[in-house]
Amino acid sequence: MDSNQRLDYLYKEYVRLNQQAEEYIRSAFEDFKLMGVIGATIALWKPVVDIIVLANPKIDYSGLLFIGFLSLLLVIATIGFWNLIKQSFIIFFADNLQGYEEEIRRELNEMNNSRVFNLNLDKENKLIGSYRITYTAFLAIFSIATTIIPSIILFLFDSRYAVIYLFTSITLFTVYLQVLRKSTRRFLLK
Repeated sequence: MDSNQRLDYLYKEYVRLNQQAEEYIRSAFEDFKLMGVIGATIALWKPVVDIIVLANPKIDYSGLLFIGFLSLLLVIATIGFWNLIKQSFIIFFADNLQGYEEEIRRELNEMNNSRVFNLNLDKENKLIGSYRITYTAFLAIFSIATTIIPSIILFLFDSRYAVIYLFTSITLFTVYLQVLRKSTRRFLLK
């Protein structure tokens, strides 16, 4: 394989991997939209329960509130963990892209301080730093909305349900943050 064929092959594979990474990124953002819809549903759950109990007074109000909030929390957790899996694929593709960038620069004789095919390598630290700040703020707001607000509402009607919900949500967020920290550890050490 001559140099031009090799470069053509490397570039095509680079483009393919880049498209795969972009698809996972797009999909991850779609998950955030879904989590936002579910977060809004949490805010609307109490009025929905009010209507249901008015229609059928035999239903246990606090139990229905608890089951609804807990179900929404578990759906959110499932989406969040699925999103972490997608993020691990994105990291995998980024690692592979970096290897292709190095090979393409080598074929182009652009290794010394060149910015050609160097997007992922040079900007990774800035991107991760920005991502960490933004994602931390998002998680803080989202965890307050999905943990504290339902807990307060449940506490007004049955403190046992509030304690169970609070414990479950704190456990889920703790596990999520530990998995996130482990999956991004190599970026945090730079």
